[in-house]
Parts: sequence; C-alpha cells; structure tokens
Amino acid sequence: MFRIFDRYLVKNFLVPFLYSSFGMVAIWLVYDLGEHANDFQEAHLGLDPIAQFYLAQMPFIIINQLPLSVLLGLLYVLTRMSRRNEIVSMLGAGVSVPRLLLPVILIGLLLTGACTALNYELGPKGQWASAFMLDEIVKGKAKGARMDALVFPNRKDFRIWFVQTLDVKNERLTNVQVIQQNGSGVIQSKIYGQNATYNGARTIWIFYNGKIAYADPQGNETKEELFAQKEISGWSETPWRLSSATLKGKYMTVPQLEHYLQENSDFPEANLAEFRTQMWYRFALPWNVLVVVLVASPLCIAFSRRGALGGIAGGLFLFIGLFASSNVFLALGQGARISPPIAAWTPAVAFLLLGLVLLWRRATNRPIPFTG
Repeated sequence: MFRIFDRYLVKNFLVPFLYSSFGMVAIWLVYDLGEHANDFQEAHLGLDPIAQFYLAQMPFIIINQLPLSVLLGLLYVLTRMSRRNEIVSMLGAGVSVPRLLLPVILIGLLLTGACTALNYELGPKGQWASAFMLDEIVKGKAKGARMDALVFPNRKDFRIWFVQTLDVKNERLTNVQVIQQNGSGVIQSKIYGQNATYNGARTIWIFYNGKIAYADPQGNETKEELFAQKEISGWSETPWRLSSATLKGKYMTVPQLEHYLQENSDFPEANLAEFRTQMWYRFALPWNVLVVVLVASPLCIAFSRRGALGGIAGGLFLFIGLFASSNVFLALGQGARISPPIAAWTPAVAFLLLGLVLLWRRATNRPIPFTG
C-alpha cells in the first residue's frame, strides 16, 4: 500500500504536471486561434464548429505534449525535494531509490496505457483534423470524397486502373479504363466505361456506356465489344482500395492501417514500409512517457545544488535526444531503409535501457556522468 511519503510525492508531482499540461494546451490553443482567426471569420463559423475543430485535435495534442509535461513535473518536484534534503531524509530512513520512485513509475505506466488507448484511433484522427478538418468545415464536403486523375496498379492480378474522377462516398467512377495484362506484361484486354459503380453486396463492378477490346498473345487488338451495361465479377478491387493509393499512414488509425495492409498485401515492400512503420509506431510512441520517467527521475535526484543543475540539464538533453532519434528512425523506416519494428521501437527501447542503467547507478550510489 502507499505510504505517507508516496502520497506526498504523488501530490507534489501532480501539481506541476497538471499546470504544465494545461499551460501547454492553452499556449497551443491561443497560438492556433491566432493562426486561423481570419479563416473562422471569413467562413462565418459559429462556436460549435470551432469547438468541434479543436476537440477533434485534442487527443493528438495530449499524446505529443504529455512526455514533456511529465518531464517538467519530475524536474520540479524531485529537484525541489533534493534541495530541501527531503530525499536524503527518506533514503536515510531506509527507503531505496527504486521504492522512492515507485509512485511516479506507476503514474508513468498509467499514462502510457492512456496514451496507447488514445493513439489507437483518436490520436491519428486528431492529426488528420489539424491538417484537413478546417478545410472540410469551410467547404462543406469531406476531404478526399472526390479524387481526380487516379492511377491504381493491381500488381497481383496484373490490372491497371485509370480513373478521371472517383466519388468515394457514393462509389461512383467516371471515364474509367482498366487494362488487363498477363504475367509477362502483355495486354490481354481493355475495358472502357463512361461511368462505373461497385455493388458491394454482390461484389461486382458495373460499367456503363463503354466497350471491351480484346488482344492476341502478341498484344494486337482482335475484337471489340460495345455495351450499355457490363457486369464484371471476381475482381479484388473496391472503391476504398482504389482510393487508398492516396492515403498517408500518419493520418490513419490502427484499424485503417490493418485494413490497408491486408487489402494491399500485393504491393512492394517499399510501398508498404510507411504503413507498416506507422502501425508499429502507434504502439511505440506512448512508451515515451515511461521512458521519460525512468530517464529523468535518477538524474533529478541529487545531493548538492550542482548535482541538481546537472540533472536538470541532463534530463532536458536526453529528452531532446529521445525525440530527435524517434523522428530520424521513423523517417528511415518509412523510407524502407530499416525494418519497421526496428524503426518504431529502437529509440524507446534504447532510452528505456538507459533509464534502467541510470536508475541502477543512482540506487547503488554510483556517480552519474555529467551531473556533478
């Protein structure tokens, strides 16, 4: 059970943590309002759509600012307790360093779980909202509801789609051409349609006002068939799969990423690297909260004024290193330079091990370099 000093530590940590959390959210909100004030005014938006715009972004903002809020809370409470010799008194009473830090470690685990839940769907939706939602509210239509000049290669079934416009919501295509090839790349047939629709219940494509041109093994056209309506079954493409060619992994939720990877499993690994990396990163990113707790806590426990200042500097430096390396490895993974799991988890695991080493050195009263 929690002891008196546990409750004391938690109480003293939560106050600066909550202050810094609300402060950073408020700073972001004021800055963003200043950036988009003219857009809101020109679109004559009321309070409800503006509130909806910012509430949708809130999970994304919370996930990204939470590690910094935890760091600031730890820097404040542990350095203050060190300067007041409160930590020395606790250690002198027989409390070990890991037992002393147990409450903040548990808080770090709880916050990591909360961030994982938020980053499953709400976080990516918030990032998407920050980029596209305002444009949707102003124009009154969904981003990506209509796509122009779409090209989709189905490498598994050797088909190439050329679509002038795709209405994703109504699953309607205009001016469609589909080229069917064999495994050697020789054209077998071409189908043209002024319009096309997809019947999901029957899993068939329906082409209207078009023609089919057949070709011999040498690729020469041998037969042409005109039609007013033509039904084609057995194709694996769906309107969603056609539109997925324009999707960005960083804006997709975990279910959407799973669906994308399943539907487009025939894509080259280089094309899927961005989405596989983002899938792993959805679960790796929340662990930065616990990593910050394990790295910063030993540095903030000091037995002299010089040690406290060195611990603060070291904590900030390692925090910058964590997020800089995360961005670098994420870019390498999305560019298919390294494996997606390695790209997503290497920074978190590396700094987590570093935090455990720092905790062990502090617990065994060994000096931590560069902290005095």
